Amino acid sequence: MIVLFSCKNTINEVKEIGEFEELPMKESFDVTYLRSLNGRVGNRLFAPLVYQYKNKNTIMPNGFKLEFLDSNLVPTAYLEAKYGEIISSKGLMIARDSVILVNFKKEELYTEELIWQQDSAKIYTDKYIKIKRKDVVIHGKGFESNEDFSQYTIKKVTGQYYLNDDFGGNDEEDEKL
Repeated sequence: MIVLFSCKNTINEVKEIGEFEELPMKESFDVTYLRSLNGRVGNRLFAPLVYQYKNKNTIMPNGFKLEFLDSNLVPTAYLEAKYGEIISSKGLMIARDSVILVNFKKEELYTEELIWQQDSAKIYTDKYIKIKRKDVVIHGKGFESNEDFSQYTIKKVTGQYYLNDDFGGNDEEDEKL
């Protein structure tokens, strides 16, 4: 009896025993979010599972697809990944694990992590990337683009592989990278 009544723990002692994960405030399934700026819808997010936390961060542990829309709500590009995180306080989204970015010209970017800075409409990474275009595959490290992936820069090109028979590329097209 004495042992049972002498067990008194403070909250700090309990925390020392084991760290407790913060639980989400909200859990949503099969979500579609529309994001607008100045009354114009700019993108549409689809996710099978969304957790929203007290700190206003949002986690999409089962992946997502984000469409970038023109003024007629037609997708101009999309971003897909197996994991996503929105950090509201910084206005950014982090896409991780099997990330794909595709534009209206059907150019495809593959990487393991991509960051979308919402306020500047920029997408970037310092990770390795691969871009597949109609006639060439480009490998590099580091990437920056506008959000519809129509104008981009590869920080360090590590290889190019031409897919047509003459092994030559269109120099004018290559300069636009």
